[in-house]
Amino acid sequence: MTPTASHATRRKTGGWRRRLEVTVLTAALLAALPFGGALADTGKRVALVIDNGRYTALDSRSDQAAANASAMASALRNAGFSVTRADNVGRIAMESALERFREALSGADLGFVYYTGLAVGLGEREFLLPADAAPTGAEDLPRAALDLDTVLSDLRDSGRKAVVVIDPGIAEALAQRVGGGALGTPIEADGLFVVYAHRPGVPPVPPKSGKGPDPFTAALAREMVKPGVAFRDSLAEVARAVAERSDGRQLPWLQDRLGSNLVLVPAVASAPAKTPTTPPAASTTSPAKEPPAKEPPAVTTPSLPPGEYEMAKSSTLFDRPAVGARGVAQLSAGSMVTVLEAVPEGSWLRVRDPAGRTGYLTAGVLATRWADPSPLAARARGPVEAGPSFGDPGIEQGMEPPAAGNSDPIRTEQPRSFPTAPPGTGFTVPDSPAVEAEQQAMRTLGDARTAADRARSRPDSRYWSYGFAGGDRYEGTWAQPSSGSGLGRPIRQGAGVYHFANGQTYEGEWSGDLMSGYGVMTFTDGSRFAGRFRDGQPDGPGVFHYANGGQSAGLWRGSVRLDQ
Repeated sequence: MTPTASHATRRKTGGWRRRLEVTVLTAALLAALPFGGALADTGKRVALVIDNGRYTALDSRSDQAAANASAMASALRNAGFSVTRADNVGRIAMESALERFREALSGADLGFVYYTGLAVGLGEREFLLPADAAPTGAEDLPRAALDLDTVLSDLRDSGRKAVVVIDPGIAEALAQRVGGGALGTPIEADGLFVVYAHRPGVPPVPPKSGKGPDPFTAALAREMVKPGVAFRDSLAEVARAVAERSDGRQLPWLQDRLGSNLVLVPAVASAPAKTPTTPPAASTTSPAKEPPAKEPPAVTTPSLPPGEYEMAKSSTLFDRPAVGARGVAQLSAGSMVTVLEAVPEGSWLRVRDPAGRTGYLTAGVLATRWADPSPLAARARGPVEAGPSFGDPGIEQGMEPPAAGNSDPIRTEQPRSFPTAPPGTGFTVPDSPAVEAEQQAMRTLGDARTAADRARSRPDSRYWSYGFAGGDRYEGTWAQPSSGSGLGRPIRQGAGVYHFANGQTYEGEWSGDLMSGYGVMTFTDGSRFAGRFRDGQPDGPGVFHYANGGQSAGLWRGSVRLDQ
């Protein structure tokens, strides 16, 4: 493939990217729709499935790669794609297949490229290994392999929307031979949707069986063709299945810059119910048989009312409603969880498990609703959007963007108003740890405003502003994540101000990209909470100031006053 001018520009991003461990290649999925629309059953579809499982010169062979390719090709045909396969292709043939695909894509509305094979990262570059690759050292890689960022740039330059799916093989021997590691986080480009079978920097778990497709591809081929299910939501179910099969050691990752909601298979409209012309005759000879007992039906709607639910299947409780999030706990089928609220525009639910841990599940793992949850004294605003990734248009102009990568940004919650003071709420606050926490929060508020002022007036690599697509905005301090965090993007760390689109604000401390520490959250009606936060919610001593002038000082966890 011929390098373009954009490649030189793209290389400037390398200084902010983390080196990772072993992964594999690329797949692109394209779509033409207005922003915010749902791409489903319109237009011509083309797909390219590349399977590099036999490397003669590297003494590497994987029968599972062929099974992966067969499963994906079948699923893509079921989704209406015209599929081309390229099995065990050398460099020239692989470049030719990609170029022919781009030509076909120019006359199509949606495309899909799936790759399974070896790949390696070296320095600031990532390479995809053709079947005839035989590198003996690092200096051979540019000649023997394809540059992943070049592949993605060429797809981006086609002017079509694209999803890039990467299902890597185990390439430890290759990495040792060339002195490299895993693929780094890919470039970000508008119109691309990138999916990894694992988080960047965390190699995939070797499959327990070499027969059939690996857990990631098997789940993806099954979930992405379910009628009416958004591609992003299908990946949430894929993440659950992969985490379950790998005991939580492997989680898929995505980077979505499509700008529209992708649905591969449109929902099937149900036929109208037929009105019977004659009522069925009642039997007088034998009593009606009772239907056999059934298992609780799995929940199919992504929007569920709060209440007690039974787990229909085992699943991982995640710390965020995002593909690639960290697992908090493993929940078994039959256990009970409390649904606290639904995450808007998706199938994620915020729940509390029997041990009192709060996290996120997808609606598809729940069964029967048993009871309403206990009432809450007050509900603070929940998760905010995830931090940015390099290349996002929300980054302020005129400043140098930090590290690349995006780990599935969390959607903001619907705006809420702060509740009025409950009966019995006092209008004075006695001396207590809550008052001390409020005083500390007010001091931190000053630090946050100072950091926000600097981010606006003198932005640099640590202080800068970022505007989210939903209208939220953060101004304050940033940091690079630790190597073991699994986040391929800068995180909010220190102090800063978060402006919600609905007018609410949080001014205070941040840790690990979350509202954690002392801070003040002010609501649109003038009420506020000042005190200790953890993971975006009040957690510890603090004072609620209600809009009617009332105050409630005490120990809080989430929206519940623990000492009342």
